[in-house]
Amino acid sequence: MDEKLIKYILNVFIFVLLIFAVIIFINSMGINLNVEEPTKKLLQVVTMEGFDGSTMPTGATAFCESYRGSSAQLNTECGRLTQKNCNETSCCVFTNNKCVAGNANGPTYNTDNNGNTNTSPYYFQNQCFGSNCPS
Repeated sequence: MDEKLIKYILNVFIFVLLIFAVIIFINSMGINLNVEEPTKKLLQVVTMEGFDGSTMPTGATAFCESYRGSSAQLNTECGRLTQKNCNETSCCVFTNNKCVAGNANGPTYNTDNNGNTNTSPYYFQNQCFGSNCPS
């Protein structure tokens, strides 16, 4: 065989090995060379409504409005409030070092797990109510 032919075959062989090496590298790195348009996923739909400022509840009022008619859920959500935030609402009271659903008349659920009536003072909008209020 001619020496030029051997060099040519060797160069072709090296080129083919190089192509295979690049393919193996791309595959091992997880690179996708497909030119497909990525599928689009809907993540969330948000509905925005316009309100005039006079009818839109804000802050503590919005908190109470969002749980109107669901006392048990309101009681759970009031329990997540700090004492300061609890006293800013019109639907929660602070008693026994925790915030619970209630109003100026007292806690919504005024008994413990044994059915005993809670006689502890409670704070509604930073005012103490009950017979045991500190002076």
